[in-house]
Amino acid sequence: MDIPTELVVEILQRLPWTSRRRLRLVCRFWRDLIHQRTTEMQQPRDAVPLIVTTESAYIVDDLDLDLEEESSSVPRTPRELHLGGRYNENMEVVAVCNGVLCLCDNDKPGGAITLANPATGEVLALPPIPRHGLFRRHNSRHSGRSWNQAYSFGYHHGTGQYKVVHVPCFYKTKDTLQVFTLGEASWREVPAPAYARCNLDAGVVSANGATYWVTEGSEDRIMSFDLDNEQVSCTQPLPVSARPISHLTQVNRRLSTTTTTHRPPHYGYGCIQVWVLEGRRNEQAWIHLYRLGWYQSGPERQMARPCFIHGDHVLLTNGSEKMVVYKHKPANYYYCRSSECTVVHDNSCYQKAVVSNMRGHISRTFAYIKTEEALSVHRRW
Repeated sequence: MDIPTELVVEILQRLPWTSRRRLRLVCRFWRDLIHQRTTEMQQPRDAVPLIVTTESAYIVDDLDLDLEEESSSVPRTPRELHLGGRYNENMEVVAVCNGVLCLCDNDKPGGAITLANPATGEVLALPPIPRHGLFRRHNSRHSGRSWNQAYSFGYHHGTGQYKVVHVPCFYKTKDTLQVFTLGEASWREVPAPAYARCNLDAGVVSANGATYWVTEGSEDRIMSFDLDNEQVSCTQPLPVSARPISHLTQVNRRLSTTTTTHRPPHYGYGCIQVWVLEGRRNEQAWIHLYRLGWYQSGPERQMARPCFIHGDHVLLTNGSEKMVVYKHKPANYYYCRSSECTVVHDNSCYQKAVVSNMRGHISRTFAYIKTEEALSVHRRW
């Protein structure tokens, strides 16, 4: 009996990726379906911006809408993304992987983690992270910090595993990571070096099969936790011209660091320097990828984080309630004077759109791809 192709796709999307890997070997037809129709095989160009505010989350579907005039600014009306009724004022979106959102409830001790698929409405609450003998009860010097800042949510394409990672930080009594792998029943503890304590203000980012964070102190050391072998190590040191580290970000699913400058006497001129980490493990190198320059008027604009580049677009926040979209295009190539890099894409940016009509204040931005990924198949507790 012939089964309609769409029904086969529906079935495949409801299986764990480990099962789909094996099913690729059944026949060429199934292999092509898995490669072309499942979310983890989709390219970054298929993603759309997800804007998280203090009250909700929004998708910008029409970012690539052509304009008659390059210099004109057209408003965009975002589409609200419903998160299964689990989102509230104490919730924060930690990260997004393959259309699955990781939510942290800062109202619960340790931060309760829930995964949500807005496309299907399915949610999956993870077991609470073990806290006995691990977390400090209170630290008044850092009372403004939230539980969600120490979490990350990552996906490894080679193993097909999703992992939630809690990094070592100031309110822990042990310099360890806590890791929860979807498909397992409980959290595990992974040792980390004593110098690996995280500077939460710089952000925690999962990209290209690893979780990254900046250590506390003045050395600007970036730590890496490999989601495959679960080893903790230091990345290749940043070039001197890329320091000090301001924030960790993502560019096309790769780790990046950025700095924003406003150069006098043109106080309306802004510039973002973007460095991207290429390669894995012993073959890493920092590439000076972009120098993005723009002119602005009115309030100072801030870079959206952790995902601020979507294709040819740069996302900046105007205050805390609007997102300003710039289109960047190469102006020329910038040659470094030192031996740290050779050629950089020097881009001029012009304003293309303003995204408004969102409830709450903008907090974070991500890349989102709609998926039918089933979460219940991962439950083992």
